[in-house]
Amino acid sequence: MKKRDDIEEIDDEIIDDEIIDDDEIVDDVEEVEEERPRRSAPRAQKAQNKKKGLSKGAKIGIISGSAAVGVIAIALVALFVILPALGINIFSKKAATYDGPSITKDIYCDFTTSYGLYFYGDDHEPYNTDMTDVDMVRASESLSTKYFDPSKPTIIWFHGWEPTGSVGDRYLMAGADTRKVMKTYDCSYAHELKEKGYNVGTFQFQGVEGEDTNYAQSLAVIYKYAVENFNETGYSLSFLFASEIIKVFGESYAKDITFAGHSCGGFVSTATNYMLQAFYHAGKISNKNLIAKRMIVQDPYVNTLSDGLSTNAKLMGTDELIGDRRKGTVVQDMMIKLHKFDNVAIDVYLGMSIASSEFIDPNKSHFNEVLEHVVVIDMTGLKKWQGSIGNIHVLTRDWCWRSILENKLKDQDGNLAPSGACTNDEILSMVGNLYQQQNAKWDFATESLQKVSDTSGFKF
Repeated sequence: MKKRDDIEEIDDEIIDDEIIDDDEIVDDVEEVEEERPRRSAPRAQKAQNKKKGLSKGAKIGIISGSAAVGVIAIALVALFVILPALGINIFSKKAATYDGPSITKDIYCDFTTSYGLYFYGDDHEPYNTDMTDVDMVRASESLSTKYFDPSKPTIIWFHGWEPTGSVGDRYLMAGADTRKVMKTYDCSYAHELKEKGYNVGTFQFQGVEGEDTNYAQSLAVIYKYAVENFNETGYSLSFLFASEIIKVFGESYAKDITFAGHSCGGFVSTATNYMLQAFYHAGKISNKNLIAKRMIVQDPYVNTLSDGLSTNAKLMGTDELIGDRRKGTVVQDMMIKLHKFDNVAIDVYLGMSIASSEFIDPNKSHFNEVLEHVVVIDMTGLKKWQGSIGNIHVLTRDWCWRSILENKLKDQDGNLAPSGACTNDEILSMVGNLYQQQNAKWDFATESLQKVSDTSGFKF
């Protein structure tokens, strides 16, 4: 009981002392606080109680309140400092349980083929009108940093239907229609993107000069090639392309990958990223950075032509049934899962009407669901200028490429609007929204987008 007697003795001395001011109390409290567990609280409190004429009950309340504040402070430190430092975040939203396809085949790729991943170098004229002598090499597991630098982010282009094996898409030059309306000599997106600090690659399946093979020549079978199989290997384009990403980039690649796919390349790129996601969740790879964090989908065209795909067909290399769904629905479902499970930022730009109609679907029911996971931009201004069929398809592609290199755009309220220049996080912040591109001409200096407030009655 000696400790209690000491405290009471000190308290009595303070109460008997009639000349005590606030500064002395504060000095006493600070001095004793440094030497816990001394008796500063009762000492200072009793003095203040006497001066203020507080009741015994009030004294107890003040002491209890101080203790409560201390407990709350400790709890807050635990929540916001200690637990996060231990990797525990009680405020994080529980991740959805992955319910995508299971992998049934091992990773496979062959770098000796003409189809597959290519990278661009710097040793060519940036404005090469005949598009010859362009510096690009077939990918491998040991590339010079001139073509692939692991310290840089990467953007990879997927072309679409190529009935004649057009070199324009292969070399990532602006299309003839775009060059005409831009009134420029020519431009090379690959060259400009490399200057901006990207590795720039392209997945080719149209063959190369001097070869008869062009797997992009028949519009009817590109979808089948992308998801089921396309030649004697028995593999799909998406499976092979995903395998090449894994082999080339490896488990240590730590930068972002962006996929940009035009027309049929829009669903080839989506299917490729979907396979990478499946490989990751199956434990075939451990580097999540190999899943492209951004997908810029440029006027995706999922044709309605017969392709010989049976109703019980499965996504090659997986157990997922795809043959019983609309093609547009299959692509949309892939986008939903890429965003839902791995937070992939997806911006979809719709231009040509016959491409938009299959992607959206006739009754828009599934489109409304996918809109919860992507950002959609209708190229309204370009369609007013060039019409809804023809040039608009290539102009939409080139608008997307050009937008990566231009300043960010605004909507009608002055808020940030989607474009290639946006960061992944900025696109993710716009998910669920529909925008209309405004300019009925090619002029990014005056370009803007309008956010659609009511998407239910929107006509594409």
